[in-house]
Amino acid sequence: MTVLFIGGAHQGKAALAARLYPNLPLVTGLHARVRDEMDAGRDPMTLLGGLRGCAVTCDEVGCGVVPMDRADEAWREAAGRLCCALAAEADAVVRVTAGLPQYIKGERPCI
Repeated sequence: MTVLFIGGAHQGKAALAARLYPNLPLVTGLHARVRDEMDAGRDPMTLLGGLRGCAVTCDEVGCGVVPMDRADEAWREAAGRLCCALAAEADAVVRVTAGLPQYIKGERPCI
């Protein structure tokens, strides 16, 4: 099972993921991993395979003002594209606001 948790920074995504899906490996901060891959000159889409079978958190970085810096704009685009690809494959996609889950895809597990 693969679950993607998206939302703003510091909204409780990781804590919620750990509580709802304790048996899945937790991958936090996908947006930061995308930046690391780009800084190293690698394609962030190669991360997709390693995210299968995990609960993954990613801050929403595509909202707000478009960055003036080309590198920041490219990072934002790459993070969004990776999240789109992961969401398409995921069993569940959960938007988290103030620690509250909203299931965009899939169903909440019985705990």
